[in-house]
Amino acid sequence: MLIPTYNRPHYLELAVQSVLMQTYKKIEIIITDNSTNLESQARLAPYLEKHPQIKYVKNERDLGYVENCQRGFALASGDYINYLMDDDLFCREKIEKMLSFYLQHADITLVTSYRQLMDEAGNPLAPIAATRKLFEETAMLDGKVLGNFVLSNCLNVIGEPTTVLFRRKDLERFGAYKGKSYKMLIDVASWMSLLSKGNAVYISETLSQFRLHSNQSQKSISTSVSAIQEWLDLIRDARAEGFLDHDTAYKTALNQYLTHCSQIIQQAIHSNDCSILKTNRVGEILGSCIAEIVG
Repeated sequence: MLIPTYNRPHYLELAVQSVLMQTYKKIEIIITDNSTNLESQARLAPYLEKHPQIKYVKNERDLGYVENCQRGFALASGDYINYLMDDDLFCREKIEKMLSFYLQHADITLVTSYRQLMDEAGNPLAPIAATRKLFEETAMLDGKVLGNFVLSNCLNVIGEPTTVLFRRKDLERFGAYKGKSYKMLIDVASWMSLLSKGNAVYISETLSQFRLHSNQSQKSISTSVSAIQEWLDLIRDARAEGFLDHDTAYKTALNQYLTHCSQIIQQAIHSNDCSILKTNRVGEILGSCIAEIVG
């Protein structure tokens, strides 16, 4: 269990408690703390004394989100990995239920589930496009089919890092796909890498809770704009690896990508933040996509 944290001591304590309450008990918990103060360390002190399975590492310098996630991955010694973002929660049977599929099926490389949105206080929220339930019953899915759906919609329906359990041996580096490191789509890049190697399971019941609050970088326009290049890289690289293997499917994904980018551009314009579009070379990126569609 890997918990990267940054200046959220209250949420972090709740996250740790949700791991300790798991019905599956043989869990290594690694917390990599990138905080600018010692509040999280102080909040964790009683847990570190009582629970030897918790390993706490305070970073000596600011690693940033991606590198902090990768540090935990490098420190992990277990056969299975599940991240828990410091503001999210696990439901009690998450690990036990997900692990059972790996013990029964050798061909799966990713297990995810429905995740419940919640607000800052933990109250449930209605689903958004990415979190709507994919199936009413638990389903086993072909890895390429699920990957194609993600790419064709530019939408992470699989889930944030909190949502997925995977085998450590199936992923060389968290946040990378085909040797390229991703900064904005760190989770999607990882899921595509896993789906290229096997199949997936989607559990229809709620096994984790994903918190939405005002202090999240993924909600900013600048984050969405910065991901524009990465979505196109994913689509192109996945095509080379056998996803979107028909020309029609590939061009459909590129067209949907342009629609996705158009929505982001409109948001940037409405927020009077157009400079971010020039900084991220959005015009050049979209021009190369259009040339590929028509050419």
